[in-house]
Amino acid sequence: MISTESGTRDRTESERSPTAFVARSAIVHDWFQGFHGSERTVAAMLDLFARDPDVFAFHAARELLPERLASAIVRESRLARLPGIRQRGHDPGRWRWLLPYMPRYFGRLDLTPYEIVISSSHACAAGVRPSTGALHLCYCYTPMRYAWMPQAERDRVQGVRGLALAALRGRLRAWDRRASQRPEVYVAISTAVAERIARFYGREAVVVPPPVAIEELPHDLQRDPTHFLWVHRLVSYKRPLEVAAAFRELPHLRLTMVGVGPLERDLRKSLPPNVELLGWLPRERLVRLYAEATGFIHVGEEDFGITMVEALAAGTPVLALDRGGARDIVRAGVDGVLMSGPVTPARVRQGILELSAGRWSPDELRRSAERFSVGRFRTRLAQVMRAHGAA
Repeated sequence: MISTESGTRDRTESERSPTAFVARSAIVHDWFQGFHGSERTVAAMLDLFARDPDVFAFHAARELLPERLASAIVRESRLARLPGIRQRGHDPGRWRWLLPYMPRYFGRLDLTPYEIVISSSHACAAGVRPSTGALHLCYCYTPMRYAWMPQAERDRVQGVRGLALAALRGRLRAWDRRASQRPEVYVAISTAVAERIARFYGREAVVVPPPVAIEELPHDLQRDPTHFLWVHRLVSYKRPLEVAAAFRELPHLRLTMVGVGPLERDLRKSLPPNVELLGWLPRERLVRLYAEATGFIHVGEEDFGITMVEALAAGTPVLALDRGGARDIVRAGVDGVLMSGPVTPARVRQGILELSAGRWSPDELRRSAERFSVGRFRTRLAQVMRAHGAA
């Protein structure tokens, strides 16, 4: 057990929300590998409570987390912290190889002191066993991809590790199906994820989109009417090769692509002259790119799609694939263009031209992004918790 000085985590009476939950609470998150979408979601959950909950995880790269969130983490797996296994900074380590052990770890966590337990899960955290009478709410980013959607993991899990996971898939799926019955209530990040929960687990889920820090996005910069933006990992399901190829026959337009990943070498070999590829950028530069672009391109199928919301918050319309989380974010003709059918360079090019020809209101786009603000997230999640007896 990693001790934490309670004085650093208690808020004064004047700082507490009058509607904050006072019951002793815990948040169980699969792992913290950086400060990205799911980690930001856990950080936003802390303010739901009069005192920061105890946070459990299999592994946590604490040095990449805000101090408040890092100090709330009270337990990690000892195995995941072994030299050569643990993550150090952005060096990923090898702790993900321990996935077959994770169900056992989460199933044996002692959560008996807690009256409210939130499992923040896309893998194994939903398999915890709170005490009888405690509220167990699972905030689900997606059912376990390794078990239920292996085709979506082909880019990220390859080689020996991919073969090992394929051999374990049946066992993982059987465990995950049993564990899915433990939460009292499911909350999904999108309608698409709620549909997966129903299909794989036979459970209903309430949709509460994750929080997006929309206030970080500038909206008073000069916009270049010829400039488009793409911000994603360079993996096949994000469609970087198709998007770059679409611009080859659009010489009057230009595209900035921001990302790293296994397709970088192939992409650089085939870049048209009007496409620029950058690696990951400092946040302050990235948010300027959002606000200076005339359109944002997102034609991969996502569980949700935070980058689409960030683009809208900057007043930039979105070209998105009409699948997955985009259906909750992009309203055709209001927030951008929804593209159907297979993702080919010709179809992407057609969508870009449609987006470029549209008349979009930056003010309306920014108002649309407010649907996904941090405050709206907390309000919605608190309503679900109170409906199930949390106090």
